[in-house]
Amino acid sequence: MAEDQFGEQIIPGTYVRVQAEALISAGGISSGNIGIVGTAAENTGETHVLTDFDTARTTFGMYDAYAGGAGTLNLTRGLELLFRTGARTVYAYGVAAGSGQSAYEDGFDELLKDKVNLVVAPELDTGTATAVFGLVDTAENEGQDLMAVIGADETDAGDIVGQISSNKRFIMTTPGLVAYDAVAEDDVNLSGTYSAAAVAGLISSLAVQSSPTNKAVPGVKGLTQRFNYGETVSLVSSGILTLEERRGIRVVRGVTTQASENGPFSQITTRRITDYAKAGIRQVCNPFIGRLNNERVRKAMQGAIDGFLTTMVQDEALTGYELEVTATRQDEIAGRALVNATLQPTFSIDYIRVTLSLQ
Repeated sequence: MAEDQFGEQIIPGTYVRVQAEALISAGGISSGNIGIVGTAAENTGETHVLTDFDTARTTFGMYDAYAGGAGTLNLTRGLELLFRTGARTVYAYGVAAGSGQSAYEDGFDELLKDKVNLVVAPELDTGTATAVFGLVDTAENEGQDLMAVIGADETDAGDIVGQISSNKRFIMTTPGLVAYDAVAEDDVNLSGTYSAAAVAGLISSLAVQSSPTNKAVPGVKGLTQRFNYGETVSLVSSGILTLEERRGIRVVRGVTTQASENGPFSQITTRRITDYAKAGIRQVCNPFIGRLNNERVRKAMQGAIDGFLTTMVQDEALTGYELEVTATRQDEIAGRALVNATLQPTFSIDYIRVTLSLQ
């Protein structure tokens, strides 16, 4: 007899029903999985899960010489940057050399079937990448939360600012990178679009509450250009995640493009913490679908959510929260349970004001 229900009771005996709702909790939640689409020589047209560059190289074949941006097989180049800068799990989809925007859109549609949190396409120019990554808004409406990292291909600070598309799920990066080209056997200057791969790798290695602000980007040899103070101020205040050379290559400030309008998700950490909380609450609540909509089960659901959010407070992703799970009689009839959660995300220190009193 199933433990969650009583069968027919004809033969005398003890019939036991086990109510295990209170044992439901959140399992593992991904926060740093990266999805990338690019041109490759081998194994195109399907998704491959990679955890190191050697496997990436044997799966898709080596990239060809960059040659001032004229390379035609660049997926493994992007993967090399991702793994150098901290990526651990990458979902990669190869397309044929010379593929257009629609092939990239199809590739990312396939990647969204997996649990990706960040998407990047360093081969695409900024305008095309912005158009392709409109998928982040569609995905959010379908219950999948992710961020897109887009590199700016312009070099003038004013022109870069003009490329911004304000979006709470967009991260735009600049400038380009200096990297070693194993095929050319020399250092090459990569377009600003490739800085997106380096930044995506860095972000994927950080806990959701850890800001990329002031973090060193590992595995990057240099930058193709430096901005002066005024240009850096203009870029950062406009919502551009700018890299600078200062004791290595560092992120000036970890912002989304929504910072251009001072939106609520200007800090990358705010977006990632919120997405992590949404994923956890969704994962906790889903097993309760189909169970009884009564006070006992709702209390069990509230307890499961409370346990997850308490862990976020202990991990310092939240400073506090309020939680309530309710249902009116009409909600019960309609099969609804209402979860009201008020979250207080942790914010990073971006500015330190120092007052010196001289005597």
